[in-house]
Amino acid sequence: MRKLTVHPNIKTGLGLAGNTYKQVIEKGEITLGELIAWAAGRGFSWFELRDADVTMGREELLRLKALADTLGLRIHYSWDNEDVFKEDEKFYRGMEQAALFGRGTCCRVLVASKAAAGKKGYSKEEFYQLVPVINQYVKKAGELGINLCFENSMEPLFGDGASYFGMDELMEACKGMCATLDAANATNETTMVNPEEEDIISYYNKYKDRIFYYHLKVTRAHKLLDTVETEGDFHVKRLFKEFSKNSEMKICLEIPQKKTLADLNRTVERSIQVVEGE
Repeated sequence: MRKLTVHPNIKTGLGLAGNTYKQVIEKGEITLGELIAWAAGRGFSWFELRDADVTMGREELLRLKALADTLGLRIHYSWDNEDVFKEDEKFYRGMEQAALFGRGTCCRVLVASKAAAGKKGYSKEEFYQLVPVINQYVKKAGELGINLCFENSMEPLFGDGASYFGMDELMEACKGMCATLDAANATNETTMVNPEEEDIISYYNKYKDRIFYYHLKVTRAHKLLDTVETEGDFHVKRLFKEFSKNSEMKICLEIPQKKTLADLNRTVERSIQVVEGE
């Protein structure tokens, strides 16, 4: 079976985000097990399992892991956490769920999306609330043998370090913190301070040892596109070249959801064509 590739120097292949299929799973057009089997058959190397509210049971998660193992598909884990201004039992439960998938499992999590919405970035007070909680979560993740990868959502990649703060300042303050990079989140109209392509590359290179997880989607004129395209607010092929400095970089296709499986299949296939094209 031919595995989908992103760049010849990136050895982890291409991952698929289960959240892309949320609507069609809820409608009953496909089950998680069927989706995992399809992803393996289509050539994806790994799968991001989104357990949004950390409600999936241990037995179900282990059943999906066993299925993926038989298909040669690695599972990484994700949930939609509350703002991390204080420690939350659900967050700890999410980390324990992730650990079921083995050492080195990556967890895509958020920082404080609600607090960042409609603002340039975090206030100084918010910033100093976030830092100790992030550090505590990172410590626990290390004990469990998993990697927390905090995703930029509506906060900027770079704040000004005085009146507003972003991912750069958090990464500087939290030396053990790792990140999921989502360039489309950064350039989306929902983020108040949009970077240029050079800013995205600068952020990645500054923290490349701690950014090894990437959500792949694209914006053009700060609007989210239905498929991955080479021309947008940034050039995906240029990013792939930068990412290839790390052969273990994990690139996960996470395009917008669709209401029907047929529509989603078309946008996924179009995105694969672009990713694998010259």
